[in-house]
Amino acid sequence: MSRPPLVALLLLAPLALAAGGSRAPEPVVLEIPEASGPDGPSCREALDLPPVQPATPAPTPTEEPTPEPTPDLSRFPAADPVSLPRQPLEGPPEVLAAIADVVRRGETGDRVRLSFWGASHTGADLWTGRIRRRLQTRWGDLGHGFVMPAAIYRGYRGNDVNLCRTSGWRVDRIGLRRSRQDGLHGFAGVSVSSDDPEDFGWIQTTVSNPHGRRVERFELFALAGPEGGDLRIDVDGATTRLLSTAAPEVGLLQASVRLHDGGHRMTLAPTGDGEVRLLGVSAERDGGGAIVDAMGIRGRRATDWLEWDPDLLGAGIAALDPDLVVLAYGTNEAAATKYTMDEYRADLSAVLARLREVVPASVPCVLVGPSDRAKKVRGDWTAWPRTAEVAAVQRELAPTAGCAFWDWQQATGGEGSMVSWRFRDPPLAARDGIHHTRAGYELMGDRFVDALFELVE
Repeated sequence: MSRPPLVALLLLAPLALAAGGSRAPEPVVLEIPEASGPDGPSCREALDLPPVQPATPAPTPTEEPTPEPTPDLSRFPAADPVSLPRQPLEGPPEVLAAIADVVRRGETGDRVRLSFWGASHTGADLWTGRIRRRLQTRWGDLGHGFVMPAAIYRGYRGNDVNLCRTSGWRVDRIGLRRSRQDGLHGFAGVSVSSDDPEDFGWIQTTVSNPHGRRVERFELFALAGPEGGDLRIDVDGATTRLLSTAAPEVGLLQASVRLHDGGHRMTLAPTGDGEVRLLGVSAERDGGGAIVDAMGIRGRRATDWLEWDPDLLGAGIAALDPDLVVLAYGTNEAAATKYTMDEYRADLSAVLARLREVVPASVPCVLVGPSDRAKKVRGDWTAWPRTAEVAAVQRELAPTAGCAFWDWQQATGGEGSMVSWRFRDPPLAARDGIHHTRAGYELMGDRFVDALFELVE
């Protein structure tokens, strides 16, 4: 990939981690006024991949595949999910009032940020992507918010943002084989790193989508430390900036890359003098409106929060400065049949204690329960019984941390509703009976937003 001219500018961000990680680092400010719009090759061209060829028509099958028989859906709820009543947020009046205040601020033109953590439902950024679109259409588009600049697994994506990366980046996170288990995974629970100057990752605004077409600054987060290398920052073919990630002690490094408001592509690459470990990027604009962060990793549980370095976690959350925090875990906990509810209750209590160590008590939060799960047993479809048990524990503990609770399972119609969603035409649930189709996730995003607005009606 060709590079623009390099300016010899090495910057070291002062680390400002307070005890408990409650204070954000002072960001390095990089002004790039000459950036004038995305420039350069497409992602496939940058990766030296052949052009996409027209799809070859599949041969006509000699026999039609046998369709999966539809079960008797009268045994399951939510045969018509569109007509379901609203699923409200539950919780103490003071917590619901605090969430309502956040919604009212958005309604009156303030800047409002909702930060979501979770597993695959959040990581896909289809559910959260719908929430982002709904709120930004109503309140104003302040940018995509958080995303990893290099995909952390096949299929990682962000709604209304374009990503590209080389294959050489190392991914570190809890639960990944051969990952560094040092806890230095930032505030999204994952890092990508490289010391190879041939590696790059980019984040670019959309071109034709109604949302995500403009950005005014990229807030870049990296791990600083004694062995940190230099990072190249290229925007739209403008003069390259260099950012040093070397520092006497390990901590969070933040750089604010400031541009004129418009479409932009920012490309990040190590220079080769040491490893750079990236913790994420937030695409933002100034003014009033909504930002929705999606920080999800498929297959994960809430207990991951206990494995992340609390100082990095706290500093990163302070830098985001969310107005509402949402934790959407529980589906994987429900799948673990040897994981008792007593164990889950103790673990979730510890996670909520950690949450309140790093998120001010003045910031309301929501626990989103596990989705319903359809399972085929001996040829017949049935509901997964542990889902409601996990939801009950979340409903019980949410108020202890100043959180509301939103029941995803009930929002789809209750126990067994995913069977109906699975066999609708078109389907709203995936074939695995756990995840949703795009249409299903978008419907769930609408239902969550409706629950928020119900608080101010």
